[in-house]
Amino acid sequence: MSKLIAISTGTKEVQMAPGEIECTVINQDFINVCNRLGATVVIVGPHQDTDSINISKFDALVVTGGGDINPTLYGQELGDKTIRISDKRDSTEMALLKSAEENNIKTLAICRGHQLLNVYKGGTLFQDLIDQNVTEFNHDRPFEEARKHIHDVNINEDSKLFSIVKNKNFQVNSIHHQAVNKLGEDLRISATSSDGVVEGIESTNGWDVIGVQWHPENMIDDQYSVKIFDWLIN
Repeated sequence: MSKLIAISTGTKEVQMAPGEIECTVINQDFINVCNRLGATVVIVGPHQDTDSINISKFDALVVTGGGDINPTLYGQELGDKTIRISDKRDSTEMALLKSAEENNIKTLAICRGHQLLNVYKGGTLFQDLIDQNVTEFNHDRPFEEARKHIHDVNINEDSKLFSIVKNKNFQVNSIHHQAVNKLGEDLRISATSSDGVVEGIESTNGWDVIGVQWHPENMIDDQYSVKIFDWLIN
């Protein structure tokens, strides 16, 4: 039987016959890679009622990239560079992560999802890497470069991520201006870039979850991206 994968996403105003309509949208690359590995995808958009969210019947969860997380969720005020906030999406994906942890659902958290995983576990974020003098390197590349290798990541050899990719250094894409700051409870760092930015996190409490700051779905012909999705689905 095909594995059932829940993939969270946000909304966008789309021009349709009656006019502009708010639609739940997802990068087709997610569906393509899951189908390629024999899985069926269910798209989960922002919910009004998050109390009803239960993914115990799913085989895996993907929390995807998107706009910034409301900094009030990690005890900070809104910074000038923090943009495209969706409180409804934040609350939905926090509920998805809670359900996944409670039911030990295998979870892959990507970019914004990686950051939200840290916030869900009580961690904080840098709201802008350049403004806060974390690095001089521009991690926020345009989406047109999403299929290009931008920088190296260094993988901790005792991590779950290393057991998946079986390499301690490889190149990834980069489309983000925020990053993990204070690490959340029951998490450890699994990967960093050469400038010290946290590129991977994972659980230490038995929950089968990894977070990556890059976008493996956009580089599915890359051997390490394939290995990450193969871990998720098989």
